[in-house]
Amino acid sequence: MDYTYNRTPFRRSLICLLIFAGLCAVMAALISCELPTKDDPGTPKLMDPAVVAAQIGIIESLAGKKAVTYGWADMANNKAGLSYAASVLVIDDASYPDPIEKREAFTNAANDGNKFIIVNGDVDLSDGKISDDDKSYFDRFNPDGSRTNEDITYAIGSKTVIFGINNARLMFGGMRINGKNNIIIRNVTFYDAHGSTEKNTSIDSDSKASIDALSVEGNSNGIWVDHCTFTDGTCDDMIRNYNHDGAFDIKQGKNITVSYCEFTNHDKVMLIAPNDNYTTPEDRQITLHHNYFHHTTQRMPRSRGCEMHIYNNYYNNIGVPGNSGYSLGPGIGSQFIVENNNFGSHQSSIVKYYDSSAEGASTFSKFYHSGNHGFNTNNIGSHLSSTKPWVIPYKYTLESASGLSSSVPQKAGSGKSVSSNGSLL
Repeated sequence: MDYTYNRTPFRRSLICLLIFAGLCAVMAALISCELPTKDDPGTPKLMDPAVVAAQIGIIESLAGKKAVTYGWADMANNKAGLSYAASVLVIDDASYPDPIEKREAFTNAANDGNKFIIVNGDVDLSDGKISDDDKSYFDRFNPDGSRTNEDITYAIGSKTVIFGINNARLMFGGMRINGKNNIIIRNVTFYDAHGSTEKNTSIDSDSKASIDALSVEGNSNGIWVDHCTFTDGTCDDMIRNYNHDGAFDIKQGKNITVSYCEFTNHDKVMLIAPNDNYTTPEDRQITLHHNYFHHTTQRMPRSRGCEMHIYNNYYNNIGVPGNSGYSLGPGIGSQFIVENNNFGSHQSSIVKYYDSSAEGASTFSKFYHSGNHGFNTNNIGSHLSSTKPWVIPYKYTLESASGLSSSVPQKAGSGKSVSSNGSLL
């Protein structure tokens, strides 16, 4: 009996099947590239122009209205709180097709103050000196070891609102608030505020980077940062900060609320007061609520001299091999109230204490905690307090800590849509 058969149809079918599988793989790759996730720092997908126009209309309707932050910022202006500026300015590619002109329009308006700035899309603070692919601008040092190029930073004036739309990003530079009042920043990504060490590390091995994505100093009063994302972008600077210092540092300032922000891919996240000479708690009054700290290393916050209220935040994947880190780092003069937070995975400890004050001294810090999930009191010692060290003067609502691991990642960060009442979804 002849068992031979014609193999040609089988081969053709096999080839067609392989081609189809290859096309499916290519399509899947293309789709995945077009839809960046929170962990993908690639260029965000932009909104339809009609949607953008409608969103801008909603944001413009907030001009002159009162803002409620459920934190210390509600105590600004003699407890009257913050309000949105009345003079609206839209910064977009249509009005400023040249990226440098767009940057100039934005930074000039921010510096002038008394403006409600709606930022549509990206603003390159470096004017093209930095990109995801080329950061060599900050690899240059003089023969004496000093850096050739200084940090790129711009000032924000009083009574300024910066409201992002269409996945707005402030890229490759930092913004600073120095002795200014009544500032609102919402729905913006602070993307890779890139700099260099102050000295060439081949000459001074201890030299560190100095640029902050956002900083507050001087006698600043009344600041709300909400639904913003802070990230080093495509950089990996988690072990030893060669190119980044703080994500959001607050050297001095009262009545500050940081809410629904996402902090990721960064080492030293938030420093409150620069050294141990800053011991007065009332000089720095800060609320952190509903923020998402993940894939970060330390300082969430690291503090001195402050009245710090930390509630309903989610901390997860803290620390990396080679830099185990911590979340909360209270130091001298820090008075912490820590309520209903969720503490997930940590390479090392949740709390690392830095206060060397003698117990009973006026600068001795206190740490009160209640309702937290996954928390432990390791390293707190005699700083632990059974009562709140100061009276919370504003209205706020606590959520159960156990559900924050689901709700906070969904709600925190930038790139949100604006509802009809001005809230971000």
